[in-house]
Amino acid sequence: MKNKNYISYIGLIAIALTMASCKKALNEDPKYSVNSKTAFETETTANLALAGCYGYMTGYNAYGQGIPEVMVGASGLGWAQTNGSDQDTYASLAVPTTNGLVNMIWGGWYKVIGECNYFIKSVQESTLSDAYKKQAIAEAKFLRGLCYFNLANVFGGVPLRTEPTSSLSITKERADRQEVYDQVEKDWLEAAEDLSTKEQLGTTAAGKASKYAAYAYLAKLYWMLGSQENSSSSVYWAKAKQMGDRVIELGNYSLAPKFAALFARNVNNSTESIFQLNFSTTSAYVGNRGNWIFAPSNATTGISWGRVKVSKAFYDQFKGTYPDDPRLKITFATSYSQIKTNNFRMYAYPYVAGAGGVNAVAIDSIKYLNLADPTNPKLEEVSVAFKNAFVNRTGDHQGWPYYVKQMDVASTAQNSNKNVMVYRYADFLLLMADVENELGNSGKAMEYINQVLTRARNSANTASLFPKNLVVPMSQSALRLFIFNERLFELAGEYEMFVDVRRRGVDFFKLVIDRHNNHHLTKAMVAAATSNNNTTPFRDRLLPATPDLLKKNLLLPIPQAELNANDGIPDGQQNFGY
Repeated sequence: MKNKNYISYIGLIAIALTMASCKKALNEDPKYSVNSKTAFETETTANLALAGCYGYMTGYNAYGQGIPEVMVGASGLGWAQTNGSDQDTYASLAVPTTNGLVNMIWGGWYKVIGECNYFIKSVQESTLSDAYKKQAIAEAKFLRGLCYFNLANVFGGVPLRTEPTSSLSITKERADRQEVYDQVEKDWLEAAEDLSTKEQLGTTAAGKASKYAAYAYLAKLYWMLGSQENSSSSVYWAKAKQMGDRVIELGNYSLAPKFAALFARNVNNSTESIFQLNFSTTSAYVGNRGNWIFAPSNATTGISWGRVKVSKAFYDQFKGTYPDDPRLKITFATSYSQIKTNNFRMYAYPYVAGAGGVNAVAIDSIKYLNLADPTNPKLEEVSVAFKNAFVNRTGDHQGWPYYVKQMDVASTAQNSNKNVMVYRYADFLLLMADVENELGNSGKAMEYINQVLTRARNSANTASLFPKNLVVPMSQSALRLFIFNERLFELAGEYEMFVDVRRRGVDFFKLVIDRHNNHHLTKAMVAAATSNNNTTPFRDRLLPATPDLLKKNLLLPIPQAELNANDGIPDGQQNFGY
């Protein structure tokens, strides 16, 4: 018998966002209660309710914590302590249906959907002007479509709710995955038709849905569907190109000149931002906890734990491929200062630390330029000191680099001052390169790729050698794999990671898992821990690689809390393998 502790998605609209008048930016900060009977009598109060739809996107169970933590940590490219925690299970790709973080993001996305459904129906039934209704409903449909897109990508088929939910209608069966994507397409097509452009929105555009953001997401939807079919004959590639070309021609987006500028504090109105979320550090309800999750301990003025780190295999793949890529220092921390305590310089993989102190230096490191394969150091290619530090050692040590795009040295407690680009133009260009390659237009694909590589190479004060532009034509299959890996490098530590490694199915997912499991130093540490009976939390793990476990890990499980509360989902309808 299932538990009948239902959670209704409907209720009073209870939020508004603090508007930063000096920047006219949308800071999502739900605070104020608006009576549902009066919320839709004026545009001013209706806007408070609409702001709430955006605001719940920044909750700790959404983009404020849960989504980045799981999408990076469970990607197959992250590390967490091997201590039986939720973080351990998702990093190990052994997620139980009771994992708390997975339940968080499920609830976070459905909370936004519930608020959008209520908002859309209330505005439709209101006496507000037709012009207001058109724009406001389009914004809510854009957000609802984004949540369902994410749910379908991560969980597969899910309950499809497009009307306000009450206790009488909480029971809902799973729609199949394609039905959910069809609803996403409908929401985004309708939103694109009615939304204002970012130029029309003017200074209020930051953090808001806009017309060409909707078209860019439609391109991503069709690209995702083509990727899942993993065939050049898919009809979705042409549909993705149709939408994407419209964005390129009319969207007025461009790459920021410097990669680091994308991850500075309080970024607004970047030409690269297709859709972003803005955060407040003063809210008691929401905030960006990315610094808390990813930054090294004591490396910022706030609280940081670095509980999701980088796998050795992924760091070495990136470093070995592009040795002097400026993106490396923006994406990963292999050394840092403990500014909150003593300013001691600390080191992480691939450096061996010397004596701690303000002027401490590393005493050893991997010599990538001397390796037979710079992306995969062999045990015999590193020193005894290195093996003692990263292979044979037990207990607390800095064995893994850190993801630091969300690191904020001036964070406040658990909250960061950073806004977040959920979708940016580099992501879009690499997506379009994939589309053009599948359509047989390798020259156009290389043009888009080279825009991203050129920006990366020129992001240092003195241009680096890597990543080099593509100049020699590649076969379609080789370019497909290049784009697959390049997206991992460009978007490392961002929300795309979980889906990107899985979007082409088991064969491409297996490439990532096999690279990890065949990383020489990772294998050596696992073997040493086994032989020494090392059960400390600071160990490496190998990832599941059997056909059934790979298939299982293409999706996360439907949370047990949802199965308990929703009689519409029979026990046998859990995702494969769970």
